[in-house]
Amino acid sequence: MLETHKRIALFISGLGAWGLILFAWLYLEKTLYLAPCPLCMMQRLAFAIAGSFMILEAVFWPVKPISRTILMIGKYAGIFFGLGLSARHLHIQSLPAGEIPACGFDFWGTLDKNGFWNGLLQSMQGTGDCAVVDKFLGLSIPLWSLLAFAALLMIAMIFGNPREHFPHRQQH
Repeated sequence: MLETHKRIALFISGLGAWGLILFAWLYLEKTLYLAPCPLCMMQRLAFAIAGSFMILEAVFWPVKPISRTILMIGKYAGIFFGLGLSARHLHIQSLPAGEIPACGFDFWGTLDKNGFWNGLLQSMQGTGDCAVVDKFLGLSIPLWSLLAFAALLMIAMIFGNPREHFPHRQQH
């Protein structure tokens, strides 16, 4: 019975991550007309990675240790990638006016101009667009992202216990 609760929690959390992407696109972008900066787009990618791996883990709940390990690594990689991007975004927003990086292309323009991998790396650096502080309910949007990634991390640690992924290492 407990296994079912863990699966449901992981599934709902994964859907929540995808829901945040949908919220950012439909409400923040299409209703409030807030243009996403490159770091915002990268955070959406991190939500997609973490959410997808959480949903896959919940749906398949693999028995083989290698499958569990792959899903666990993907889930935590997405979460920690998002935490790092959110922290970087908050750092850029806190910089004095003279230290803000120069404005560049938008996310898709950066990928188009520099190729996929170089574009991703350049997008992670942030641009002057990332220094604009847009708020929702009194908090900056990167801070909301940081809080959401922290919540996903707590849920992943509680309901996707890494010790269960390695049953031969459990202490008796």
